[in-house]
This record gives sequence, C-alpha cells and structure tokens, in this order.
Amino acid sequence: MAKNDAQVQEDTAVKGKGQVGADLASEASDESAKKRPIKWLLIAVLLIVSVSAAGAYFMLSADDKDEDIAAEVVEPQAIYFALTPKFKTNYQVDGRPRLFQIGMTLITREQDVIDALMIHGPSIKSRLVILLSGQQAENLQTPEGRELLRAECLSAVQEIMNKEVGKPGIEKVLFTDFVMQ
Repeated sequence: MAKNDAQVQEDTAVKGKGQVGADLASEASDESAKKRPIKWLLIAVLLIVSVSAAGAYFMLSADDKDEDIAAEVVEPQAIYFALTPKFKTNYQVDGRPRLFQIGMTLITREQDVIDALMIHGPSIKSRLVILLSGQQAENLQTPEGRELLRAECLSAVQEIMNKEVGKPGIEKVLFTDFVMQ
C-alpha cells in the first residue's frame, strides 16, 4: 500500500501540475480573449480613418480638377475677325478734300458671332462707312479722338449684332491700320 500511497501522491502531484498548467492555460486564454476585441477594435478604427482620409483626398483632388475645367470654360480664346477691305473715306481740311484709310478687326469669343458677322457683314460695313465719313480732321489727329472713334465703332457694331443676333457679341474693335492724307 505504501506504493499506492506514493503513487496516489505522485498522481495527485501530477494532477496538481496538470491543474496548475490548466489554470495557467485558462488564464492565458482569458488574457488573449480580452486582447482580441481590443486588437480588432484598433484594426477597425485604423481602417475607418484610412478610408476616410483617402476619400477626403480624392474628393478634394476632384474639386480642384472641376475648378480647372470651369476656369477653362469661362475663358474661351479670343477670335479675331478682320473687316475687309479696309475702309477709305473722305474728310475736309480747310475746305480741301482729304482721304483716310482705316483697317479694323473685331474681337469675340464665340464662333456663332463670327458666323453672324459673315452674314451681316454688309450691314455692319455700311454703318461704319457712314460713321467714318462724318468725322472731323481735328478729332482723328489726337489719340483721344481715335479712342472715341473706336468706341463709337464698337457701339455701332454691337447695336447691329444685338438687333440681328440678340446679343452684342463683340468685345473690342481694333484699329489695325490708320492712314490720313
């Protein structure tokens, strides 16, 4: 029996060690079970923050591109339309007839205005010839007088375009040639 008591004690010790091992294993599994939700929670938070940051970056980048496109649409290129042939008209200086020649170019940013200018060109040229033939030599010889004439020409062209097309369409009148004899 002594053997049995020794065996029983040994078995109990082994069982005790097993019990201690089992207790340690259960404690370790409890700790890892507690760490798992925290670990997954941290991963989820990092994932959400990363996705949000990436989304914000792409949205802001897309806004910049839209603004660039909008800026391009707002500012179309200028289209130049030369009125040909050059205008030649008479004026009087001290009772003597003189001649002046003027070349004009119109600026617009719309192709439909250019198309309308081709259709209504004779009407525009007629109005400009009448306007130019009524000028005084003193006015044509000063920069201020020429600027005033340019503004009057612009107004005359815009008036005709407004009547024919429904919008002024012309931004500027440029004098590309101005000769007085």
